[in-house]
Amino acid sequence: MITTCAGLGDIKLMKNYLTIESLNVVYAQNGQLTPALKDVSLTLPQGQIGAIIGPSGCGKSTLLNVVAGLNKNYQGKVLLKGAPPQANNEVALILQEYGLLPWKTVWDNVRLGLQIKGIAGTQAAQRTEEILKQLGLLHLRKRFPIQLSGGQRQRVAIARSMVLHPELLLMDEPFSSLDALTREEMQDLVLKVWQETGLTILIITHNIEEAVFLGQKIFVMSPCPGIITQEINNPLAGDYEARGKMEFLEVCNALRLSLRGRCQACL
Repeated sequence: MITTCAGLGDIKLMKNYLTIESLNVVYAQNGQLTPALKDVSLTLPQGQIGAIIGPSGCGKSTLLNVVAGLNKNYQGKVLLKGAPPQANNEVALILQEYGLLPWKTVWDNVRLGLQIKGIAGTQAAQRTEEILKQLGLLHLRKRFPIQLSGGQRQRVAIARSMVLHPELLLMDEPFSSLDALTREEMQDLVLKVWQETGLTILIITHNIEEAVFLGQKIFVMSPCPGIITQEINNPLAGDYEARGKMEFLEVCNALRLSLRGRCQACL
């Protein structure tokens, strides 16, 4: 049985799951070195949701790829529970375009990660069925991705990650292609998953309201080369009623000004 957490604001802060110090990433392009990330430092406590927001091309996805262990060409320190990303196999990554295999059914897409990890037979079937039930997808198990709506495909992508029982969930612009109402439904789903599992989650988004709704810690990045220009501890995160509150709108406006290189105190 999964224990439900009371809420984002009630979780006790634990030791840092993610620690980044002086991270630099440089790409070779047209014979020249192009910096993508410059002296990025941040921490995310275990069991918290962090949101990274910044302009297009600022290095957000590059940062996530480093944390996921997909990009090993960097300078600086990146630690997950005190070890490099390559030494951690408890990380799941959800990409912007879902990453579902079009020739596999919902069931087979969700079970795929278990197969790769060598988990098969009754155990794999049981875990696949449980996560599909939890996310309201079991009745769609025989369908292919092309037969699903955008929101349903996103649920399948989340199910495929959650069936692996990760400790850290990385999400790269997961809801960017969804309409506004479906996007809010998916945000609510992420919050529900967090409440039921106590996962550490790091989400990249261009959507300011999404960052404020989900992110206990919000990291604002500058244009390329990306650096962390602001870190906000956000008490409004996880409040289902927050979207219509004046405080929510004020934080969103402050973030919008910050992304434009301005601050409210200067106005």
